[in-house]
Amino acid sequence: MTQLQLDRTIFKMPDGTLRCTQYVMGKRRVSGLKMRGDVAKFKNGTIKLWWKDKWYVVPDESDFTKWSIDSVCETPDGDQVEPDHEDSWLSLAQLV
Repeated sequence: MTQLQLDRTIFKMPDGTLRCTQYVMGKRRVSGLKMRGDVAKFKNGTIKLWWKDKWYVVPDESDFTKWSIDSVCETPDGDQVEPDHEDSWLSLAQLV
């Protein structure tokens, strides 16, 4: 299984400092704080998304494929919603 590769919005620099993009999901970052939809790559190579004050592991490509052809999609905390719901993985990954 291959984890879906999302564009990162938070980067760890070689000197250990964190850098952030100015925009997250089309919204301008107000401060350096984490925002809904932030994406970072962790030490173990896992890509995670910030949502509801918690990091969630981005699912595999096969999950996104299934959700794109199904009438339901999961949210990061496992709820079932319509694919175009603002909290669906498809919306958070900006695929719908």
